[in-house]
Amino acid sequence: MRNNKVWPICLAALLTASSVLPAYGAVGPGQAEKPIPEGITAEQWNGLNDNTIEFEELSNLVRYYNPDLQNLVNSINANVENLEYVYGELTGIEMKDNIKNLEDQAKALKPTGVTDENGIPMYQILEGTVKGIKSNTEKMQRTIKKLKQPNSAINSGITEASRKYEYYADQIMIGYNSAVANQALLQKATELSNSAYEAQQLGLTIGTATQTDVLSAKKELLSAQSSLLSLNHTVDGLRRSLGLMTGYSADASPEIGGLPELDMQQITAIDLEADTAKAIGNNYELIKTRRTNSNKTTVGIAQKQADVSEGEQNVAVTMQSFYQNLKQAKTAYEAALTSFEKAGLDKGKAERSFQMGMLSKITYLQTQMGYLQTEGAKESAYSELYQAYTTYQWAVKGVIIDSGNQ
Repeated sequence: MRNNKVWPICLAALLTASSVLPAYGAVGPGQAEKPIPEGITAEQWNGLNDNTIEFEELSNLVRYYNPDLQNLVNSINANVENLEYVYGELTGIEMKDNIKNLEDQAKALKPTGVTDENGIPMYQILEGTVKGIKSNTEKMQRTIKKLKQPNSAINSGITEASRKYEYYADQIMIGYNSAVANQALLQKATELSNSAYEAQQLGLTIGTATQTDVLSAKKELLSAQSSLLSLNHTVDGLRRSLGLMTGYSADASPEIGGLPELDMQQITAIDLEADTAKAIGNNYELIKTRRTNSNKTTVGIAQKQADVSEGEQNVAVTMQSFYQNLKQAKTAYEAALTSFEKAGLDKGKAERSFQMGMLSKITYLQTQMGYLQTEGAKESAYSELYQAYTTYQWAVKGVIIDSGNQ
């Protein structure tokens, strides 16, 4: 009779596997030979294992190497295998013989009138036991078949988890590239600040600068050095996080590529209405709501319809918000690009004037600093545009992350 109670326990463990994710060391990119997954070419697979993280590879790196995701998949697969094992035991020759023996005992006891301590006929207890085993076996067979369907709730849950990990990897890589761009600019700014400080010290010696000028330049140099140090820590932290997200070990040092160039015309041509319809159809939270059991009651059906309708409206509102953010980010980037181009012209004029002795070194360095500031603003604006674009595209794919819960 123990087998009669095993299958619900296995099913419960299977259905809760997604909430039990112990950390373990998965094999990362390039660390060991793994068979090429279905749907991946040898060239793509080699690209994933070349110790370089490219933005276009993030989804596949997460899908095949993220340790938490691999743990989830392995846990679910193991539980499905356990369920199949139990089903095999229930439908095996030994269990069939046991069931046949119980049926024979029931037939033999029926005319005797033998009862248990509660007065229930023993043949009825045996018949109920046989019926329960057969019923549970049939349920288990249906459950296994349902779990293995491509659109099953568990497979959808794995896909949703993968998509969310991919989304976060995208965000980390965007942040990393933004930090690296600003790191290079801050390095230049620190060098210029140091030159300005030295120039002010020289000016104090020859009488063209005051002690206040020197102290001010020193303060700016210290501020630049402090900012650079802080940003260096940020870059290192983002690099480690991205490596761990894509399956690399904590001490690995994969190269990280830059962000692809956005097609501005493609952004301009975005069809919000069509994309909203796709987002509503793909949204994982809405899919769960649509699958909610209404109990086939009038109240249950009405509540489910109301929940679906509210969810669709929320997605539509969110898509509108993401679209507006994307448009604003595009406008801000174009303005920053114009300012950068103008600063480039000013920088060129200052360089020529400085070479001709028509511009002081301090003024020249200030022009250089102004150029770096506009370059930094341009890089930041591009990162914000890229983030707005990817956030919009992930929403179309069904992934909308509440910024308050990130």
